[in-house]
Amino acid sequence: MNNFGVCPPEETVMSNIGYVSLSQATALERSMNMTAHNLANASTSGYKAINPLLESVEGAAASDGISYVVDKGTYLDLSSGPLTPTGNPLDIAVASEGWFSFQLDGGETGYSRHGQFVVDVDGQLKTSTGLPLLDAGGGPVTLPDDVGQDVVITTGGTITDPEGAVLGTIGVFKIEQEARMTPLGRGMYQLPPDAAAPQQVEDPKVKQGFVEGSNVQAVLEMTRLIDIQRAYENSVKLMTEDDSLTKTSIQRLGRV
Repeated sequence: MNNFGVCPPEETVMSNIGYVSLSQATALERSMNMTAHNLANASTSGYKAINPLLESVEGAAASDGISYVVDKGTYLDLSSGPLTPTGNPLDIAVASEGWFSFQLDGGETGYSRHGQFVVDVDGQLKTSTGLPLLDAGGGPVTLPDDVGQDVVITTGGTITDPEGAVLGTIGVFKIEQEARMTPLGRGMYQLPPDAAAPQQVEDPKVKQGFVEGSNVQAVLEMTRLIDIQRAYENSVKLMTEDDSLTKTSIQRLGRV
């Protein structure tokens, strides 16, 4: 059995070569698309690499030794990305478990580790695409007009002015089944359909003046992409050869 959960075909299972190769090629194509997507987001702040969840399933007759590849969905690589200092007081990074929450355009809530913010005309902290950062109570984080960027953000996420007056608390939420969250693009995610309501992390670790980068390792993803491409080409070649053998067999039978 190879790394993709498919047993090498033998003469006794020639009639199943096409099905086995097709299941492998389909899974490899999905893996290729995900790897390319990861590479495209290697510089996206807070991005978590997406991986396919593949499973080897035995054929109808377990004794024939045939396994098919079944696509069971995706999961996120939850390892932390590198923290990079920016010197911007409105940039923040989570150095522990937890996710920032954001109000999406449709009114729903999204989650991300993306921590680069600007202040809009209403004093709200937003991403560069205009999504408001939410506080621990689920409302937009809003700064007074006379404060601007002159704020202090504690490791617990509390925002204060230079005199120490509390202006709000950034929400850092713990999410169940976080590896199953749905990617929305640009490092933003939605909860799994059956997930419980996120809870505020009791002791978050927030770092002001830092951003968390993507956890994609570009060199490894590029190597993986090359391996997947080669395996895909082999699967297609095997299907083509099987088709040729079938046609030849039919032609010979027609002469009998």
